[in-house]
Amino acid sequence: MDQDRFTELAPDYALGLLEGDDLEQFERHLAEGCEACEVELSRMDAVGDALAYAAPLTPAPDRVRDRLLLAVEADVASTRAAANTAPIAAPPAPPAKVANAAPAQPVAPSMAPGREPLQPTYSPAPWPPPARPSAAPPARRPGPFGPLIPALAFAGILATVLTSVYAVKLRQELALVRADLERVQSENQELARVMDVVNAPRLKLIALGGQTAAPRSEGRVLWSPESRKAVFYASNLPAPPAGKDYQLWIIAGSTPKSEGVFPVDDKGGAMHVLPEVPEAGGVNAFAVTLEPAGGLAQPSGPMFLLGAVPAATN
Repeated sequence: MDQDRFTELAPDYALGLLEGDDLEQFERHLAEGCEACEVELSRMDAVGDALAYAAPLTPAPDRVRDRLLLAVEADVASTRAAANTAPIAAPPAPPAKVANAAPAQPVAPSMAPGREPLQPTYSPAPWPPPARPSAAPPARRPGPFGPLIPALAFAGILATVLTSVYAVKLRQELALVRADLERVQSENQELARVMDVVNAPRLKLIALGGQTAAPRSEGRVLWSPESRKAVFYASNLPAPPAGKDYQLWIIAGSTPKSEGVFPVDDKGGAMHVLPEVPEAGGVNAFAVTLEPAGGLAQPSGPMFLLGAVPAATN
């Protein structure tokens, strides 16, 4: 295995993640005294410490806490049991005293019986003596945070999941707020158009009565002939069937002119600002018919409301 491969394995070894053959080869490589791997492991120790303190404080799940407490209690119990069962070495007994015995005289090693005197020796070895091989460095063990790696990984995964859930919820709430804002802006624009009509000079009121299809329905048109602006109101209109819309018409002479389709609320009420009103002299009546969804160029369905314009208005 080359040096680059050992350098790649150094981070996993520092985190306690190496196993099997990779672990044995890496520890053997460290024992041979690789300075590059030692430097890399020193850097990874600093990074591991920083990661441990950078992780947010998250309470451990109950099951993880219980397992940790059980492991600590078992370790303490086994340590105490080993200490209680270990034999205690008895101190050596002092030598027996002999009455009237003369104190023992120390004997020089060179003069001990049965041994020859030590003779000086000389070896023509080279000087300085060859350097002694350095002792193999002890096998490096995972850092102090090795046992906490699973808990830190779980905390990181949990934080990622919670952040993702919060982001999804925040996007949903933002979409709702955006939809409400667009609705309010649309309503404000419609209200501004209505106020523009109401504030116009010489405002006229044209009443529209219910026809055979809806005799209880009523309608009104606030119309300013001078500014050619108008707004239509209706009440008691029945809900249109699926695929149908109410359409407003201006009858000028004998030719109806479409002023667009409009919705009806659940109480049968409606409000619609007319996009363009002809000059006063050419308007004879206002009418509402039921047409296919989106409206037609000319009326084809039953008439629900109709109101004639008085001659004095023109």
